[in-house]
Amino acid sequence: MKRVLVFVLVLVAGCSGPAVVPEPQPAATFAPLPRDSLSVEAAREAHRRAELRRHLRYLEAIEPGALLRATAAAVPEEKIDAGRVSLAELYEVGRLLFEHEYSFTDGLGSGRRARDGRPFRRVHEGRFGGPETTGCTSCHWRGGPAGAGALQDNSFLYGDNDSIESADARNPPPLQGVGLVEALAREMSVDLQAIRTRLVREARRQGTNVESELVSKGVRFGVLRVAADGTVNTSGVEGVDPDLVIKPFGWKGTFATLRDFVAESLQVHFGIQSEELVRAHRVQPDPDLLGRGTDPLDPDGDGVTQELTAGQLTALVSFLALGEVPVIRPPETLHDFEPAAKHLIAPTATVFLDEWARGRHLFDDIGCASCHVPMLVLKDPVFRTGSGTAAGGLEFDLSRQGETPRVRYDPRLQGYPLWLFSDMKRHDLGGKNTSRHVDHGVTRPYYLTRRLWGLANSPPYFHDGHAPWFDHAIDAHGGEAAEARKAFHSLSREGKGALRQYLLSLTRQRRLVVP
Repeated sequence: MKRVLVFVLVLVAGCSGPAVVPEPQPAATFAPLPRDSLSVEAAREAHRRAELRRHLRYLEAIEPGALLRATAAAVPEEKIDAGRVSLAELYEVGRLLFEHEYSFTDGLGSGRRARDGRPFRRVHEGRFGGPETTGCTSCHWRGGPAGAGALQDNSFLYGDNDSIESADARNPPPLQGVGLVEALAREMSVDLQAIRTRLVREARRQGTNVESELVSKGVRFGVLRVAADGTVNTSGVEGVDPDLVIKPFGWKGTFATLRDFVAESLQVHFGIQSEELVRAHRVQPDPDLLGRGTDPLDPDGDGVTQELTAGQLTALVSFLALGEVPVIRPPETLHDFEPAAKHLIAPTATVFLDEWARGRHLFDDIGCASCHVPMLVLKDPVFRTGSGTAAGGLEFDLSRQGETPRVRYDPRLQGYPLWLFSDMKRHDLGGKNTSRHVDHGVTRPYYLTRRLWGLANSPPYFHDGHAPWFDHAIDAHGGEAAEARKAFHSLSREGKGALRQYLLSLTRQRRLVVP
């Protein structure tokens, strides 16, 4: 056993992890990345990771649970808070945890599941969840590491444990750029709450009712009104909760932080209970989510305690936060192709770029950009996370650290442009899209505007994955998006084709993946 743990720890300690680069350089407001071919070093790294995964499967066969025990020892939260764990180590541990296939030894599922002979449930049981799978990559795989999921990877949330008609189908979303998304949401929340603070102060000082539009980064969230005595009226607030906290994770915008999103996802999809959820459960019991076990350290009653430590959760969150930023890659022109293939594409290749540029304008003209706002400016690219038990916490600069491509500073904007194609706001998508259940307090017709960056790599589309192609996803829009849908249908055949060209350029950087 000791030999197995030492071997895993050596693998973690010897990782290369994400590089640290010099200070960020200015970038144009829109600057598609160069089409670099894959390097020999990148190919070697992909093969190294594939071989590492293979060795770890052998280790798990010899000693089940070895990976979780070793990674827990490698990244204890107190060492992270003290700055004695490198970011490269956190990244590598997080990646191992993301790619790991969790077993019953690790705490997969619950004791009740094992006793009734049905360890997996395709349809969730209320808030308690499944589990319906064994690892993150079983659902987040399409388009590359930490990608989207196919239709068969759908989760069926809040169900009756039996019928999919009782549940809300949710397609696994892509997870690129999520660290930057959280940083952006935090800045927008600060903006909105600053408006509230100012209005309360003005109302009390003037002794009159006051109101103001809620606007952050050009996105309007309705109107906030404050009475003369400082009472806040949120009836005019739109697309965000009354607390004015932007919640960018979950199809309905239900989690403010990546950490909370990951912790609950582990619970409902695998039955893996993080130390933080269990700790919170002891303070304020939540048996519908955690379980009704009598042992306060083992709420789901599966006989496994400390299934995922706070340090392991930090590592997993860090890995996701340090992920690549999706790119916009316009179509290649004719000279970019090998001579042997030119005869296959010569009739159309010369017009691809013109159609792409036309599609970019049509995206604005027909109203898509009113919700799928192409670019928002981030002021501070530092990502922060922590268990909440220590005075400090972990932070790192996503413009300098993490996978490439990274976000880059634009001096003209005095910030970091994020081409995420979302207003970070909830909208009513109409009766046909109304969910069966209220999700974390979000009412049934409302959904968070999907981020479209990386769109070409993440089919199928829409919250339930029922749309196999762009046209089907646009056609599914109702409610507040009904006019944009009508405008799309009114386009000529050529106009629709141009818009598809543009959407196909919202992609990920090419890379070698070794299975």
